[in-house]
Amino acid sequence: EVHGALPAAQFIAIAEERGLIGELGKWALSEACRFAAGTELPWIAVNISPMQLRDAGFAEQIAGILKETGLDPSRLQLETTEGVLLEHNDAIGAVIAALRQSGVRIVLDDFGAGYSSLSYLRRQAIDKLKIDRSFVRLLDEDESARAIAKTLIELALALKVEVTAEGVETDAQKALLVGMGCLQMQGYLLSPPLEPGQLLALPGVSSAGPERSVARA
Repeated sequence: EVHGALPAAQFIAIAEERGLIGELGKWALSEACRFAAGTELPWIAVNISPMQLRDAGFAEQIAGILKETGLDPSRLQLETTEGVLLEHNDAIGAVIAALRQSGVRIVLDDFGAGYSSLSYLRRQAIDKLKIDRSFVRLLDEDESARAIAKTLIELALALKVEVTAEGVETDAQKALLVGMGCLQMQGYLLSPPLEPGQLLALPGVSSAGPERSVARA
């Protein structure tokens, strides 16, 4: 049966159910790192599945990909959801610790939309959190959303954790976030999703040089 294009969440859920997420995730990471290594981009962020973090060999796999592609570990950010951190799984904790020790940065995606594991922030087990778009969307019309976003930003800054706002779509939202101290943002106000070639064509973005190959990520 042919379904055609599937939403990312549905596609990933099927891949996890069928046991394919490991190989798909490895391919995506390899392509992303290879692309980033051929550019002057400061970093590249890649979403990973909780199932990948449950693999005791995941940190070693990442080390192999970085060595193969020549990407400095500090330029790779791995994004995961806060739910996986709430499992209190020692094996997952060991994988995250090994990744961070190698220089790879761990990012907590969609922060505030779930359980918000503040203990991980306190223990400084992550490097960045991303404020969920559900709060950003209401910034310029809902006082409670503004209060929550401001609190999350202040919490991150106090703990010396970087913070990014997701889903920024209006100048008003951008201005409010900057006023709160959030200087990293993503959303359609800044750019829609781009193909690698389109990204390299943007002003201020270039390849690392003719000797470096750039692959489609």
